[in-house]
Amino acid sequence: MGYIKQLDAVNHMLLMAGESTVSETQLTSDPDTDTEVALLLLAQFTDDYLMRGTVGNRRLRKFELDTIGQIELETDVMSAELVSYHDNDDNYMIQANVRGTYDEDGPYLWNITDATDQWEADKEYTIETIHSLSWLEIDTPFQRAIMSAAARQYQIIMQGDADADAYLAQVEALFQAKAKGANTDDRRRHVFSQVPRKSYDAIMREGLTNDPSRFRFWKSSQG
Repeated sequence: MGYIKQLDAVNHMLLMAGESTVSETQLTSDPDTDTEVALLLLAQFTDDYLMRGTVGNRRLRKFELDTIGQIELETDVMSAELVSYHDNDDNYMIQANVRGTYDEDGPYLWNITDATDQWEADKEYTIETIHSLSWLEIDTPFQRAIMSAAARQYQIIMQGDADADAYLAQVEALFQAKAKGANTDDRRRHVFSQVPRKSYDAIMREGLTNDPSRFRFWKSSQG
């Protein structure tokens, strides 16, 4: 859950462009043109940021169908990718993404390679999905990064001040770096965990070549 309210984000954008702040009522019930532009930009930058995928909106799930058919996804899925390996009858690797409409039927997984939405039964499919979040569901470091990027864009559109843009560019870079750092910390990963398993085995020499049950080590006596 994020600490920054949407009203605070919009008011920050207005202030960075030298404009007056608005109240909660003005934001929700009777927004003026400037406030509507700020809200639109904030929503666009929020979607752009979430599309990158963070710990808070990226999920890894396994699906297995009893009969051939569609793999249905949640209605808040922004993108999807098949991360487990599967090949078709021509031995081509199957790639997939999300298709469908966000109505009663909802989105589903689309087989790009074979151009079909039908998936075989009794196979385990591992799918990575990226989900949309409301403003308050986004963690505070990511809220701040989105807010700084949206404020810079708003100032350029409404005022176009080059000096203000240079300042806001530095602020944006700072909070983008902090957001990336927060995401890395949330993932609980380090450089060694990024190494593929085969590369790790090759480096550490842990495998059949170092199995004491398969090889005998002889010591010669001296003296």
